[in-house]
Order: sequence, then structure tokens, then C-alpha cells
Amino acid sequence: KGELHSASGNLICATFGKNIKFAKRPITIICKSSSMDLIEEVGITNRKQAIVPYALINGISWDHGNSEVKFDFTKGEDDDDETPPFVILTLSNSVEFEGEVKLRLNGLASTNRGIKIPSPLYFGMFAGATKPKPFQRKRPNLSSLPSGKLPPLAEMRSQALELHKGAYRPCPQGESRRMSIALQHIYEGCNTFQVISARGSSLPSRSDSTIVINDECITFGPRGSNDNRVEYLFSDITDWNAVDNESFRSGESGINITLSNDESVFFGVSFIRDVKHTLEYFWNRYKVSVGQEKEVKLGSTHGRPIMSVYTLSGEIPPPDPPVGHCEVIDQDGIVVRPGGKMVPRRNSIGQIAAKEMKVVPSENREVKRHWHKVVLHQGWLLKQGGVGVGTAKSWIKRYFVLYKTSQGHFLVYYSDFTECPMYTTEKNHRNIVDLAKATFIRPGSNKSDSVDIPAYCFDIVTTEREWTLCAESQENVLKWLKLINFAVDADVAILADEELLFKVKPKVDPLGILNPSDYSTTLKVSANGISVCAPDVTRKDGSDREYYFWVYTDFFKWSLLSQGGKLALLVNVFADSSFSRRNEYIFRNKEAVRLATAIEYFIEKFMSVMHIRLETQEGAFDDVGDVNGEAGAPTAGLHGISVDDDAPHEDEIDLQLVEENLLDMEISPAIPAVPSYKHDNDFAAGSFVTPSVPARPAPAVVADPFGDDDPFGLGPLSAATVPASAVNTASRAPAPTAPKGGSTLLDDLLMDPIPSSTAASNVTINKPSDVFGSDPFGDDPFGSSPTSLSSGLGQKVEKPAPPLTPFQQAQHKSWLTAALAANGGPFYDDGVLQVTSKIEIRGSQCRLSLAYVNNSPGTLSDLQVSIADPAGLIRFELGVGPTSLPGLGRHSQVMMAECIKPAGPGPSWSVSYLDSLSLQRRSCTLPLPLLLTSFIEPLALSGDDFSARWQMLVGAGQESQEILKPLRPLVPGEVQAALVTVLRLGRINGIADSSEYVIYGAGSLRTGAVTSTGEKINVGCLAKIEMNVQANAMRVTLRTLHPAATAALLQATKFLLL
Repeated sequence: KGELHSASGNLICATFGKNIKFAKRPITIICKSSSMDLIEEVGITNRKQAIVPYALINGISWDHGNSEVKFDFTKGEDDDDETPPFVILTLSNSVEFEGEVKLRLNGLASTNRGIKIPSPLYFGMFAGATKPKPFQRKRPNLSSLPSGKLPPLAEMRSQALELHKGAYRPCPQGESRRMSIALQHIYEGCNTFQVISARGSSLPSRSDSTIVINDECITFGPRGSNDNRVEYLFSDITDWNAVDNESFRSGESGINITLSNDESVFFGVSFIRDVKHTLEYFWNRYKVSVGQEKEVKLGSTHGRPIMSVYTLSGEIPPPDPPVGHCEVIDQDGIVVRPGGKMVPRRNSIGQIAAKEMKVVPSENREVKRHWHKVVLHQGWLLKQGGVGVGTAKSWIKRYFVLYKTSQGHFLVYYSDFTECPMYTTEKNHRNIVDLAKATFIRPGSNKSDSVDIPAYCFDIVTTEREWTLCAESQENVLKWLKLINFAVDADVAILADEELLFKVKPKVDPLGILNPSDYSTTLKVSANGISVCAPDVTRKDGSDREYYFWVYTDFFKWSLLSQGGKLALLVNVFADSSFSRRNEYIFRNKEAVRLATAIEYFIEKFMSVMHIRLETQEGAFDDVGDVNGEAGAPTAGLHGISVDDDAPHEDEIDLQLVEENLLDMEISPAIPAVPSYKHDNDFAAGSFVTPSVPARPAPAVVADPFGDDDPFGLGPLSAATVPASAVNTASRAPAPTAPKGGSTLLDDLLMDPIPSSTAASNVTINKPSDVFGSDPFGDDPFGSSPTSLSSGLGQKVEKPAPPLTPFQQAQHKSWLTAALAANGGPFYDDGVLQVTSKIEIRGSQCRLSLAYVNNSPGTLSDLQVSIADPAGLIRFELGVGPTSLPGLGRHSQVMMAECIKPAGPGPSWSVSYLDSLSLQRRSCTLPLPLLLTSFIEPLALSGDDFSARWQMLVGAGQESQEILKPLRPLVPGEVQAALVTVLRLGRINGIADSSEYVIYGAGSLRTGAVTSTGEKINVGCLAKIEMNVQANAMRVTLRTLHPAATAALLQATKFLLL
């Protein structure tokens, strides 16, 4: 049974008529195997019937808070082009109907493979298998101001900083004062606060005084005594204000009330935030109870009635609040009375805890007076816990009470109803769910498909944990869901007063302040922003210091990243109050999903609070402009830019380019997408970022590095000759001769859609001066001089930007080492231009992708990028790069390369551009994350085999040895990791003197140079590293057949280990 609420399109309107809006026409809904019938009885014998095939449904939206569903249909030939066809139904039980629709659609899809089941969307706080996208759900409005109105960004930022430093500074995790104040309200019906000072003609002078705030008045008097107490009835108070001076002078804050006789009274208190919120609640509740809803305290967040809610058909006045049970009931739903017999309690499903009939204890008279004022609903639910491990834990019945307190709504459960405040003065609650911290509610738990989960279950997800609860019937579930949803909506602007702590590893820190090697950095997420703290080495106790504090107005976007199964959070924040320059950070944390959800939760709360605080500004109700200064337009997010979710975002397109399989390798089946909240500009949309699919290992090379043709064989290689085709006068050198069996992979790569004319004009490769001599690496067929780009855009500017500081240079060096180990990552960041790299290597061939991001709103013009390789390590072709970048724009560039001989150092990357905002010319040159070691493949050798090869390489120049003294403390574990990750050598065990401090490695250097038979030349590389921790030194010994290879390998090793 249900009601036809609204409809559009021929599918429904052809039967029920046009202009169906808020109709509320009673109908019967019949679900069949392939269609759904909507039937309206007209008189006794007539009926109207519309048949809705499931195959025509292309969208489903559920609003369980109002028990409604919206079906969007595929357009028919007779439908209006401007209005999409849809129908909105109001149901008696939308949760039950959702289960039925889900079964019908799944059944239809199983028999008709061509039908695609639409993913359901959820309105408000409700969610399904996936939660609503950030800021798409519309929250209730507690103010008469139009929804979405916010103060200017700079003003919100200033307010948040002041609140964070003053009375609204967060409590440490686990030390919330809200919880204790709420429990006092539950047990006593009022809240009591210590008074530091009091001013007023009618006030007695006492040092141990308190104020007690309840539903009718404020009472001032001595603690623990009823003598000399003064009551100030709300009916006698004309106005009151909270005086918050905590950010200036501690202890000077308090409540100032104005009486009807114009007398002013001031109470100084310790925690003005707690007193203010408590007084807001009782004052607003009183005004509503006497019919003065319009006189609620402006700017208040507690105890306010909801002014409007959003439904599937738009913003409407709030419906009547749901009504719960205030009477205590037993497990059979029967109201209990003192002295009556208690039904034996069932601990879990089908179990009885006790056989003896007990007597209901006497009621707590002090609590009974206000019980109906603090209880919204109560009853029995099942929760998992107690005996068992993991999913094998039993389901236990607990008595749940939904309280409405001065600090928000709380769902508290007890072992039995006799342990609730109605029957005892002891605080026997088992646990508390703070509904002000709820992020979403899931009707029908995401665990409901498990055989261990009882029927009629639902989830409550908060910033701290997820609760799965089960009721005894579908009707009971619906009642609980409506009441909990109402409670969460009423608390839309109530903030948690404590921090959420996340230990993170800062993988990317543009300023290089945080330690990237461990989880010592802490993100403290709280009401007004995020504090980034790390141990301060200058302090004797090594305590944490706050290095950054990001107000929520500073957040530009955040994304979830996944690499190798490890989760991380990317945060892009504005660097200052000008909102013109941004920095990007990456924090690794296994709870990155919860961290991202917490950020989203707090930003939603922050927006609600700032919307309400706008009421206190002069002229707020006249004509309030939105965040962009335009009056009358609600904002979707803090930065006020809406994003079309159906269109691909610029960031997403660029990401797809970067994450393409550029080497044309075979890839494994698609990896499931990792949910990512990528908030482009305004937090208005979320998206999914799929991590790149790892390529399969490269196939074995033709030549065995330790076979007959290897330099480590019984004799040296014969003199290699270069095919005639390799010697030419073209401006671009040809690819090396292919190995037997097919063309080189690089030839395929060079067929990338880059115009040949452009490539010829931008790339210059000198002619080879000679062919190979006796040493195959004496000269190379691709020329002895480096490959370079021509430059003709050398525009001079009068204001050169300062170079990178030593600190920034050290940061870029650490990025380079990390990129070599991880095949990509952050590469360059000067605060304006940001560049990231992705490296894909197969044998001797490489594809390096560079992504350029302009973090400034101004254009970067005259952008020049060049590659230089004086040593001639590689031959390369650089794709067309950007010549300018618009404000906040991005571009990608690809370089294809092949190692042609062992040489060092590696190639360098140079950039130069004009910043249109600062009118400064910025220039920088950095080494590319591409070294000789990048083309080494690790080898697995036995200890005996390694020793035999080692003894053969004793000729002149075949061994190179040097003692290295790093500036930082020598850590054997780090050197062992570097041997494998950046030197790319296979660790060799089984040698007599190998230990933690003496390690061996072997690898094969892959090159594109070829022998006379057309096979690629590979060079075996052996290494021995001996560490002396006491002397903070290590002796590195390297051996290869060719002196040039040995010298180049030592040069690269020193660069990486020092």
C-alpha cells in the first residue's frame, strides 16, 4: 500500500492524468516478475492501472526518512524532451519495499543478461552498499535563512581560527565533556556548572557557587545547598549572551542575562562552550513549548526545531516528528510496572537467560519526573558481541534507549531495562552511540547477506565505529530508523568536542617538515579544522608540535589512493588566506577511508554551523549573498563550484592518460575501484580512482647474462659490429637492430601519435662518430653526444625567482630516491608548478610520463621543458609538452627512452616559465628519476656461483672500490633495502662472510646495444657492501667486465647511498 505522490511522463500520466504533484492518491503496488503494477481504485468497480516494466527503470532514489522512493524511467517517444519521466511513491514501509524491489530486479537480471540494474541512490543520512557522494545529500535547515547561505570564505576562516584557539579548542581524544554533561542531564534532568565569578545586584557573594540550568530557569546558589538560591525564570529573561574571551584572556568568559526589569547578571564560567550549548538547548526548547518558535536564540545550534527538510520532490516544511515509546517495556513489548513479574530475559536468539520469574524493581522517583522529557524512544534490539571470535560472536539482546539531551541525541544500551536510569542511580550503561557523530545510516546492513546475520538489521556508522543492530520485525526496524534519522537531522549542527587522531606516514610533504619514514606524524581532526603534529626534536621530552593547522575552508580536494594494497590520503589545501596557492600532501594510513569520511563529516558540520552563525550578522535576513558574492543562489560547497557528475572531470581525464598502459604490456583483469572522494574545487562531487594495474614481468631476454655470450663467461665478447643500417645522416637515430624473432618494442612505442614534423623540430640527435670498437661501449650507434631538445623560447624577464632553498633541494633529492624505488611519485614542486612522474621499464626500454599541475590561479606562460644527457646513457624521444598552463590547469608529457651504454650521471630535466601573478621567471634543473640502475634486473645466484664469478673479475678496471661516509646515521636495514629497491640487485645469500653488515648483490644491466648477431648486450653486475656502524662508513666494492660499466655503476651507487 502507498500513495502516488508526484509523476511526469507518459508511462504514468497516461493512466493517472497530468500535473501529478503532491497528489497523495492512495494506490496499491503489485510487484510481479517483470513489471510493477500501480493500481488506483476509482469507485466500486472501476480502477486505474499503470504497468511499469522493470526494464524501463534507469534510476532509483530512496528517501527512507520520509518513506519515499523515486523511479526514473527511460524516455519514450511521447515524452516531453525537457522533463524526464519519473514517479515518486510514498509507502507505509519503504525499507520492506526496497528489499522486494531488489529481489525483483536481481531476478530479472539473472534471466535477462542484457538488462542493467540501476545502482540505488540514497537521500539524506541513509545509504546502501555505498554511501551518498559528498555534499550531494541535502541536510535539514535549522534556520529561516535560505539553505546554503554562507559567510565569505575569508570570514569563515578567521572565525574558525579564533574558535579553535579559544573556547572551542577540541578536547583530547577520549576526554569529551559532552558525554558527561549529557549523562548528567539524563540522570538529573538538568545541568550544573561551577561559577568562577558572579556580578549582579541581587547575587549573594560566594566562592563555591554553581548555576543549574533546567527546562524552566537558571538557578544560582551554593553548591550542595538549597539556601540562598536565586532563580531566574526563562519567562523573566528578555535576552542572554555568551561572552567568549578565551582567545584573549582565560577565565574571563561567561553568560550575561538581561531580566525584564533591565537588570543585568553575569556568571563567569570555566568552559563557556559547554554552558552556552546547554543554555541554548533549554532556552530554545522553552520558547518552542510556549509557542514562540521565532524567538529561538539566533546563531544557536542546540535545541532548535527543524525549519525545512529536503525530500525527493524538493525542500518542504518538516513533517511531524515521529513518536516513540517513553514507557519501559519487556521483551514482549508489554509495559512493565513496579512489583510486576519480569519475563525471563532471552540473552540472544532463542535463548533464555533465566528460568526464575523476577519482580520489577521500584522506580527511581528523581528520574521519573523528567524521564518523558529525555527519552525519545526505547526498546529491545540485538547486537553482536560477547562470547565468540570475529563473525562467530553471538547475537545478544540489549535494552536500547534513545535520549534527547542538552548535548544532542545519544543511543544508549543496557544489559536489561532494570539497569537504565529509571530503576537505578548507578551508571550501568554498556555503551553509548553519539548520534551527532553519525556519518550515515544503512537500512538493511551491508552484512545482511551473511547467514549469521538475523533479519531486520541496520547499520549506524559514526566517525568512530560501525554498529550493526537488529530488530524483531520490519515495523520495528522502520520505527527505529525514522526516530534515529530524526535525531541525526536534529543534531545537524551539533559538533563533537574531541579530536579524532590518525597516525600517518607523510609520503609527500612539499615543505619537507614532516618525517616521511615512519608513523610519528599525527592528524588531529576536529570541529574547525585539522591539526598536523609531529615530535619536536628541539624539546627535551620529544612532545608533539603543531606544524600546520588547516581550516576546512582551506581544503580544495582530497582523494583516496592505493598502491600495492596500501591506502593513502591525498590532501590538496590552500596555503594561506588568499586562496590562490595550494600545497599537496599524501598521508599513508590503513584507515584512510575512515579518515576521508571524517573529513567529509566535519566539513558538512562546519558548513551547517557557519550557515547558522550568519544569523548573528547585521542584515543577515535582508539579502544574503552566497560564498561567491551572488545573492539568492545556494552553494554546493565551501568554494561554490558545482560539478556535473555525469561528465568526466578534467582531473579524471588526465588521470586516465597517466594511468594508461603506455608500454602496451599485457595486463591482469581489472582491479576493483578504490572509493575515492576527489573533491574538485568545491567538495561537490565524489569520484572513483582506480589504481594503476601492475604490468606483468618482462619476458626473459635473449642472451643469458652468464652464458657463453656474457662478459662473465670464459672469455671476453668478440668485437661487436654495427649493422650498416645503424649508420645514417638522419637527424634522428634509428632504433637498434631487433632481436631475433620480431621488431623492438621501442619501435612500437615510437609510433605514438606525435607528428613527425614536430618531433623533428624539437629533437636533435648527433651523428655517430664511430662504430663499435673492441669495447662494445666505446662508442654507440646512436651517437656519442647527448640527445637534447632545441629551445627557442628564451624570453628574458627582469625579476628572476629565487632558486630552490637547500631544504627544498634535499626534499627533491628524497623524492628522486623514492621515485626510483617506487617507479614514480612526486618529482618537482616549487609552490606554483607541481610535477609528478610515472616510470615504466621493460628490459632496456623505458617510458617516463610527467604530469604538470599549475597550483596557481594565474597562467604559466613561456613554459620550456628540456632533457639533457651529456653522458649518453640513453637515447630518447620527448613528446610534445605544454608551452603554457592556465590557472589550475594540468598537462601530461611522455618521454620514450632506451639505455644504450653504461654511463653516468643520468639525464637531467630543466624547466623554465613565467609566473603571470608574480611576474617572476622560475628556472630549475633536476636529475631525472632515470639512472643506470633503472635498467638493472636482479639475478638469483647461489653463493658458490656468485663467488666463482666474483673471482673471475680481477682485471684492470673491472673492480671499483670506495669507502662511503653518509652524513646521516648508517642503518643496515636501510642499506639492505636500498640494495634491492634502488640499486635493483638481487640479494645473494650463502656466502661465508655474509651477515647483517656484509651484503652481496647481483644483477644484469639491460642495454639496447646489439652484437654482430643482432642480440642485445647485457652486462652482469656484482656488488659487495660492508658496513661499519661505529665508524658510520661502508665500503662498496663493485665488479663488472667493462671498466666503463664498473665506473658508471659506482657513480650511481654513490649518488643513491649518500
